[in-house]
Amino acid sequence: TLFGRMRTLTGRHELAMRVSEGSSARAALTKFFNYFPSIREEVFDVHWQPAERDDARGTPWFTVKRDYVVKPQWRVLHNGRDLAYYGGLQTTLHPQDEVHIFPPGR
Repeated sequence: TLFGRMRTLTGRHELAMRVSEGSSARAALTKFFNYFPSIREEVFDVHWQPAERDDARGTPWFTVKRDYVVKPQWRVLHNGRDLAYYGGLQTTLHPQDEVHIFPPGR
């Protein structure tokens, strides 16, 4: 379910999506923002996470990977509970779960 500015940006009040059983809230939001990529920056800040990878010879290389973090002013709720206070984006989703996106000022 979308509220406020998100309704204006997407032209929708809600959107039903299918995700695999046991998917994370991050996976569901990633799928949602793949449908609406131009508004991803409205809700998320980009954080670069350190990572290592091995080249063809097995030599480790330091790399960084892009990670998205919900902006502090935004609220993402899973079945009415704010993900900022429990489980975060790693929270597992189950059939019939609902995710709500609230913009700042709510």
